[in-house]
Amino acid sequence: MIHGIYANQPSFHPVEFTTGLNVVLAERTDASSKKDTRNGLGKSTLIEIIDFCLGSRATKGKGLIQESLADWAFTIDITLAGHRIKATRAIATPNRISIEGPTANWIEQPDRDEETGERIFNWERWKTLLGWALFGLPRSNDAFKYTPTYRSLISYYVRRGHDAYDDPFRHVRQQKPWDIQLNTAYLLGLNWEYASQWQSLKDQEKGIKAIDQAIKTGAMEGMIGTVGELEAQRIQLEQVVKGAESALSSFKVHPQYDSIQMEADRITGELHELVNQNIGDRRRLSRYKESISDEKPPNSLALEKLYEETGLVFPAAVRRTLAEAKEFHERIVVNRRAFLETEISRIERAIQDRNATIKQLTESRAASLEVLRTHGALQEMTKLQERNVEIKGRLDRVQSRIREVKELNVRKREIKVAKTELTKIAEQDYDQRREAWSEAVRIFNDHSQSLYKTPGKLVIDIADTGYKYQVEIERSGSGGIGKMKVFCFDLTLLQLAQKISGRVNFLVHDSILYDGVDSRQRALALERAANVTDEFGIQYICTLNSDMVPRDDFSDGFDFDQHVRLTLTDKAQSGSLLGVRFERRGK
Repeated sequence: MIHGIYANQPSFHPVEFTTGLNVVLAERTDASSKKDTRNGLGKSTLIEIIDFCLGSRATKGKGLIQESLADWAFTIDITLAGHRIKATRAIATPNRISIEGPTANWIEQPDRDEETGERIFNWERWKTLLGWALFGLPRSNDAFKYTPTYRSLISYYVRRGHDAYDDPFRHVRQQKPWDIQLNTAYLLGLNWEYASQWQSLKDQEKGIKAIDQAIKTGAMEGMIGTVGELEAQRIQLEQVVKGAESALSSFKVHPQYDSIQMEADRITGELHELVNQNIGDRRRLSRYKESISDEKPPNSLALEKLYEETGLVFPAAVRRTLAEAKEFHERIVVNRRAFLETEISRIERAIQDRNATIKQLTESRAASLEVLRTHGALQEMTKLQERNVEIKGRLDRVQSRIREVKELNVRKREIKVAKTELTKIAEQDYDQRREAWSEAVRIFNDHSQSLYKTPGKLVIDIADTGYKYQVEIERSGSGGIGKMKVFCFDLTLLQLAQKISGRVNFLVHDSILYDGVDSRQRALALERAANVTDEFGIQYICTLNSDMVPRDDFSDGFDFDQHVRLTLTDKAQSGSLLGVRFERRGK
């Protein structure tokens, strides 16, 4: 039970609580103007302080963690596991919780600060202690990935913010479905381990779906296709690999492939040069032969006759000179013929020699070209090998993909079977726990009937995705009735918790819960909370605006004012919970 909330600043209005109904009231004074408001008096801040002392996360700039409150520290007076203690948590050092009071038999014991002598918990150990004391949670549970958490469980008993009052099973808007399913099961006495296993199977399904989606969108290159399509691809690649390996096995690489290629090119160039020389020599040979056949000595008799006909008579000296000229000319002709014949012979021999060389070179080049034709280059073989390796890599990937798809299909079937089996076991367990969840249904029905004269329904189902929860109250279309579902459900959880001694025995609601609720239902809810908590010796704490108090609708004999533990006023700033105004820089 929460006995009181205090602070280290004199402006703070301490508040003490008892069992039963406890109300913190925000009241407008006659002197206040229309601009004054009860919002900001500290109703929600009180609930933040309670949650802060009970281990809420401290985030700079959010909630109470403001620079303007840096000097503040808050204390909760509470009974935990049979010991009444005081726990103090400062805004400046939220990871440090100072403890006053006995702690014997606690699973976590505070450390001693050597400088101050204080007994302290760090934030994590404080949450572990609270989880054990209020909900029976162990220090850790490594057997399951998903387990009940103290902070989620306590949030059903200390609801904060507007979103917490929209859905009985959800205390924050972003709460994960598995968190709702698992922690609600724990509070209702169902087997939370099944909810954990359901979520683990969902995770596996999600992973498989992610792979399938990646395959469909082409994000996984080369991984598209069914088993049949992949098998066809495998066969095709195996044939390609077989052909590539055959080509490699018959491939011969000449060690001097490059030099042979260069030699063949050199011979080809030399052949071209020899052929060109032969062509030139043959042209000269033709001219020389023509010159020999056309070359004739001059006719001296004809020359003498020519002179006689012209009436000239050559003297003896002249005739001798002509004879000598004739002889000289004949020698020239003979010598020229001898020269041409010699040249012709030389050219013919040169052509013959070149032809022999051409033949030899042609045969040598033919041999080189045959080597090049029948043997591959090392570069070509390397390319063949690289291509073969690449194809084999593709084949390996396809074979690996076939195995993965088969394994994926097997895993899908296994998950489906596991879900079916888990649902079957959970249904059996559900039947075995009928007494426990039936009590929760009966309690909820009683609470809802006390407000609306007809019993509502707390529905607990089991589907192939896990536990399904629903609450129904007639005329539940209005926002007010929706919030009364939260009231009835939370009061049910509080009542169920009393089955085990020492468990959480307080429930805290903000005035948000009563906003928009018909005055008659507000009156009935407050009276119901008072009666139930008085009967079981437990505690209900709520904040209200004074104009929310349905005084005309309370039953005869119900004294609302005796349950008011603190009244906040807008008469002056000192009338607020903190007694000072502070700026919030975040939500």
